[in-house]
Amino acid sequence: MNSHFDAKRVPHLIEFVLSRLNGNSMTKLGATIRAVIAALFLSGPTGVLHAQTSDPTADSNAIDKLMHDYFEEYSRGDMAAVMRFINVPFVVQGPKGFMAFTTAEEALAWYIRFHDAAVKQGYAKTQWIDFGVRLLGQSYAIAGGTYVRYKADGSELNRSGGTYLLNKVDGVWKIGANIGYPIKDAFKLE
Repeated sequence: MNSHFDAKRVPHLIEFVLSRLNGNSMTKLGATIRAVIAALFLSGPTGVLHAQTSDPTADSNAIDKLMHDYFEEYSRGDMAAVMRFINVPFVVQGPKGFMAFTTAEEALAWYIRFHDAAVKQGYAKTQWIDFGVRLLGQSYAIAGGTYVRYKADGSELNRSGGTYLLNKVDGVWKIGANIGYPIKDAFKLE
């Protein structure tokens, strides 16, 4: 079964996502997620919203593995490998707001700059300390929680909250948006 994208459904889909965020729809984070989801829905190909066969447990496990592998490759500094997990267009939240990358080359260049800056601060690796996945139907998911960045000597560099919006196209989960924020604002996906 294949259904076409209907822009009129976007507000309803956004509200559905926000209703799953433990009542955070009125928070700044909720508004941020609302904007990113709308951008993803509106920037994707019109045929993306099509039915795919799905096993929720398998999908949750696949996303869990993807997110851990993503951090592993990032920690190793292999940004080309990180790009295997990224869907373009790709949106990140930065200190000056959202940045959207429309090509893999743009996203790769951003990852290289971001990783190089972290290494200059002593960065060595990232690990999740609290992580969850929320499926949003068969083609979309939110993943995230709290992670720690460590220095090479094993000491803690910093902790952050992170939310990732993913989509599944042709049976493969990819990250479409990356939102980082202070740890005090992190929320649990249950």
